[in-house]
Amino acid sequence: MSLPPFPSTSGLKPSELQVYTIEECQNCKQTTKRGFKVGDYIMGATGTCEKCQGQRLIVLIYGEKVPGQ
Repeated sequence: MSLPPFPSTSGLKPSELQVYTIEECQNCKQTTKRGFKVGDYIMGATGTCEKCQGQRLIVLIYGEKVPGQ
């Protein structure tokens, strides 16, 4: 998976940043986006894919600036 360039989040306060986790099925490559949970880490197994029953892994954790902040 190639990642697009992203803007720097330096200088933002934690309240101005929403953090997300991207999971990907290792079998069918379906991806899902969800809110970050404490304990998430890259390549961590998160469960079974609802579509094909393959293993899902965390492939990306990133933050976005909260709109209106």
